[in-house]
Amino acid sequence: MAVSEESKENMIEITTKVNIRYDKVSKKAGEKLKIRESDLEEFKKKGYIKYINQDSIQDSTPPQNPPANGK
Repeated sequence: MAVSEESKENMIEITTKVNIRYDKVSKKAGEKLKIRESDLEEFKKKGYIKYINQDSIQDSTPPQNPPANGK
């Protein structure tokens, strides 16, 4: 049976804050788990997960200023 494109959904990797069972997979607090993107808001609202959007992370290296006039 072929899976249609509509039934595929993006998966997001999160870190659990509590022991959790999701899609027949059990994880302990602090472990990583992949969940469907559509479930993300509900899990965040309930406080079950820690999620940092990788797209919103900027380069955390502070800008390097060259010395002024060679001093």
